[in-house]
Amino acid sequence: MSMDRTIKLKLDVSEEDKTSLKNTVVCFNKVFNIVAEYGFANHTHSKVSIHHATYKDIREQYPELPSALVQGARDVACEALKAVKKMRLPVSKPFSAIRYNKRVIRIIFEHGFASIASADGRVKVHFTLPEYYKQYVNWEIRSSTLRYDTADDVFYLHVTLRKDSPEPTGDTIVGVDRGIVNVAVCSNNVFFNSKEVKNTRAKYAHLRRELQSKGTKSAKRLLKKIRRKERRFVTDVNHCIAKEIVNMPYDVIALEDLTSIRVQNRKGKNFNRKLNNWSFYQLEQFIRYKAEAIGKRVISVDPRYSSQKCSKCGHTYKGNRDGSSYRCRNCGFQIHADLNAARNIAHAGITCLSRLSVNQPNVGMNAVQDTAQ
Repeated sequence: MSMDRTIKLKLDVSEEDKTSLKNTVVCFNKVFNIVAEYGFANHTHSKVSIHHATYKDIREQYPELPSALVQGARDVACEALKAVKKMRLPVSKPFSAIRYNKRVIRIIFEHGFASIASADGRVKVHFTLPEYYKQYVNWEIRSSTLRYDTADDVFYLHVTLRKDSPEPTGDTIVGVDRGIVNVAVCSNNVFFNSKEVKNTRAKYAHLRRELQSKGTKSAKRLLKKIRRKERRFVTDVNHCIAKEIVNMPYDVIALEDLTSIRVQNRKGKNFNRKLNNWSFYQLEQFIRYKAEAIGKRVISVDPRYSSQKCSKCGHTYKGNRDGSSYRCRNCGFQIHADLNAARNIAHAGITCLSRLSVNQPNVGMNAVQDTAQ
């Protein structure tokens, strides 16, 4: 198994080289559109057939664009056609980001230097590698994406790197229940409350309503600024929660499979608004990649009845739960409803892990001892 990371580098480019890179970006996206139009018209996303049909004409039309970039634009266009199942024509804007493979770019992290192929030959650029990114210096470079920020007239390089994942060890499990009132509740009695998130989002919602009622250009600009600020705030909260969960003394993290929750749960306008503002998927992605980096596993379990089932006796009844309170009608066990769900998720994770690890007979016993605390 291997893990990928993408880092973002701000490039220091001279005005002359900046013009070369801009021309390269524009040419690349023109080639993308030519390839996409051919594939859409001929109902194909085959890289081989599209290459034979378009490569010669494109090379004659854009001789200044390196052949590797022509092929890269073709590959990106074919992937875009495949993604939309040829149901519509993908269109690339003049300054959309472009992909570089290892043949047309050379990056030396130690010296903060990169040599990038362009329509006018090789362009040498410099960058400052942030301290946090130095942990990736020895990783394998897989691909790079060059992005031009038209607003700030700045180029960024997004570099994707790969390294072998640490081998997972151990079998102790913690279950995590994600919700709207509590962002996350762990089976070891740890709660991550969403009060701060709710208050901040309520503040931004109030500001949005006021700005939307004005409708001026300055109000619209401020709305975009607020939207970005709110997104950064939520992302930071999810990063912090994910880090705490992953650093808990457990080897396996069990999460509910919430893939179809937005489709299945429709309980009115107010609930839908809260559900759509709930960034449960981002939190899961953060937990997964942080766990992978330190050799821990994340497994998904069936979420059905996790809030109705008693984590002590196993009795399942809808009436056991009343808001945030849970009282089993069979054995009388009382507990916070989200904590009960987290423990059920942990038990489901034990079952799932037992199926995946048939050669580890002690999996279930070790995990139950930890989640029953």
